[in-house]
Amino acid sequence: MKDLKNKNVVITGAAAGIGRLMAHEFAKNGSNLALIDIDKKLLTRTENELRQFGTRVIKYVCDISNEQSVKDTTKQIKLDFSHIDVLVNNAGIVNGKEFSDLSVKDIKRTMDVNFMGTVMMTKQFYGDMVTQQQGNIVNIASSAGLMGMAKMTDYCASKFADVGFSDSLRMELKVKKVKGVNITIVCPYVISTGMFDGFKPLLFNPVIKPEYVARKVVKAVKKNKTYLYLPPVGVYQIRVMLLLPKKLVDWLILLLGGGRAMSSFKGSVKK
Repeated sequence: MKDLKNKNVVITGAAAGIGRLMAHEFAKNGSNLALIDIDKKLLTRTENELRQFGTRVIKYVCDISNEQSVKDTTKQIKLDFSHIDVLVNNAGIVNGKEFSDLSVKDIKRTMDVNFMGTVMMTKQFYGDMVTQQQGNIVNIASSAGLMGMAKMTDYCASKFADVGFSDSLRMELKVKKVKGVNITIVCPYVISTGMFDGFKPLLFNPVIKPEYVARKVVKAVKKNKTYLYLPPVGVYQIRVMLLLPKKLVDWLILLLGGGRAMSSFKGSVKK
């Protein structure tokens, strides 16, 4: 999808963080935007910011973990935009607790937002994209969807699920010989948006800037990339490490600070 001008883009979690910044990047490229978030106040701020670009921008307050809310919202989006070219499943939450301190409700909430939200949003637009033989579904997973970390059992589980779902959906498209629909799986390291406030980065792996992530995601959509690792070298290292004996991998992760990474975690601070 080389040209994003006049393309209709849906972004979940668009009120703050990289969702807001991706909206800015798409708007700079001339895209029309359907902005989804549960936070009406911050969502309105983002909507107002994007007016300067002169493209069409409409906000939708929606709880993506609620199936009826998703159905009602996407129905209205289809009426407002007729068709969608790009869906960015970005919304997510993190608890940062040890498994023994997580309630089943906590875990279910994480899975409902981070994974089922992605599934339900994709379900609403996937069929239309296949029919029109055009579209890009961008799923913001995480490097935590490639390797487990302490105090992130529910978060890692949800992001592993995002990666597996995305890869399987991509293979289904290949089997069906659908060439115009692309799945982009984004696996970034921790981003300095406030969502992981208090996180202690691993040695030689500083947190990454959200502006950098937003730019790279939009470029990935233009190039129809399948996987986007951010930063490339750091996340590729994880793929390589997984080929090593597990005891050695665990030792390396602890040596780099993986055991203390979430020890001072504070949680979401919207920016």
